[in-house]
Amino acid sequence: MFFSRMEDFLEKNIEGFFNRKFSSKLQLAEIEKILDRLLIRHKKRVNRAIFVPDNFVITISPNDYTELNTIEVLIKLKLFLYKSVIMKDYFMHKKPVITILKSPELKLGVCDIKTTFSTETEIQNTISSDNTGTQGTIVVPPNDRELFAKSPKINQELKFASLTIAEGPDKDSYMEIGDKQIHIGRRDSNEFIITDINVSRLHAYITFENGRHILHDANSLNGTSVNDTQISSFCLCPGDKIQIGNTIIIYDIL
Repeated sequence: MFFSRMEDFLEKNIEGFFNRKFSSKLQLAEIEKILDRLLIRHKKRVNRAIFVPDNFVITISPNDYTELNTIEVLIKLKLFLYKSVIMKDYFMHKKPVITILKSPELKLGVCDIKTTFSTETEIQNTISSDNTGTQGTIVVPPNDRELFAKSPKINQELKFASLTIAEGPDKDSYMEIGDKQIHIGRRDSNEFIITDINVSRLHAYITFENGRHILHDANSLNGTSVNDTQISSFCLCPGDKIQIGNTIIIYDIL
């Protein structure tokens, strides 16, 4: 009798413990870890550059979907991808597209992610067709598609890098940048204005290409250098020192 009651107690309480333990809600940090692993796992070398997928379909349980299919979550995931690509010195041909779906086949706390390269990208032709569209996994029965909903759209510009003047007349001037082109120099219409008299009115500009910030010299009088080397264009990495005139600008990730 004692052992029978003990078995009932253990069955109810231990089973309940494991259900609570392993059926917790999905956390944003868990999705970020999976995305980071997928970037590393499915990178493709194109000439001397390493490209990573730019389409991400994240499928979660209906309960997790209610909590995570928000503008705030999408912004955080996109910022994570932008930063991860730059920190790893990778390239992403197009801006990341993230879609969050729900499936009743998935339990609470479970996340399935499918990653693909955009079919419209130029690098698609350089990637083996055997690998195209096979990155990651997703568990979504076709007959459950009516349960899917589109992720909310992000209209605001995302800022994920910064320019800080370390030396020069405008020391400590600071600007956060995203995927918009930035013009640097003395003219008032520049996004990043520098008062250094040795800097041209339009001295340099930064574009956002293939997921990276590219610094270009704008045919300036005194030239543009990165890490003590004169450049005409340069793909920026965190910690790079940009020198224009007597001004040194540090590029970094937020």
